[in-house]
Amino acid sequence: MDNTTRGKLQPYMGMIKLLSTVSGLVVVSVGGLYFYINYYLDKNYPIRPEITSKATRKLLRGAALREHIAPDPQIAYMFMLSALEQIYSDGDLDESSEAVQEIIVRMAHAAAQIGEQKPAKQMLETAWDKVVDSDGRIHGLGDSESWRMQQVCRVADALGPLLMDCGEYKTAIRTYGTALQAARTMQNDDSDDLLLKQANYVTSLGEAFAMDKDYESARTLLSSVLVDIKKREQPKNVVDKWT
Repeated sequence: MDNTTRGKLQPYMGMIKLLSTVSGLVVVSVGGLYFYINYYLDKNYPIRPEITSKATRKLLRGAALREHIAPDPQIAYMFMLSALEQIYSDGDLDESSEAVQEIIVRMAHAAAQIGEQKPAKQMLETAWDKVVDSDGRIHGLGDSESWRMQQVCRVADALGPLLMDCGEYKTAIRTYGTALQAARTMQNDDSDDLLLKQANYVTSLGEAFAMDKDYESARTLLSSVLVDIKKREQPKNVVDKWT
């Protein structure tokens, strides 16, 4: 394995046909607008504190701008690839660090948006294997259980639709089931966003069951969604066999 900076980046460079131009990479810098954009990004899409390099943080802020404010996934990918190169060059974080894994998931999402589903799926499957073992158990990467659960959800949100598009319905069922398990683990957070996320996973599971021709499981799950939102709980029969 090539452990140089360039070698570590190779899986992400060879997969995507990147633009050679830097057009559109410059963040708007007009007086108050510049400061407001930075404030908005820092508040809503904060950069992890262990990323201390100013250059890297600027690149990641640029990526967030191109993900959420002025969307352009190809330019966002370029920002994140450059940030990853800077991180590897600095040597402060390795590929298994929480910060790097989060960036890779964002890169995969951007790749999928520009039509590069195959490399996006490969990146996400690699990220998934770092937090979920072959038996579907969420395991050891990361410093906290909370981060692992959140990372499982992040990967599943991007990987699930790609699996469905590829016709890998059984794998999609396992993926969404594991994500639902992770979301349940975070159920002490009784926020509307978390409840909606759980409902979305149940719906996605139902759709995956239907596409896999398990119509009874699909019917049970999909008919339960509205009731479960009102009751703030999830069905515990069909789902449990996949979580």
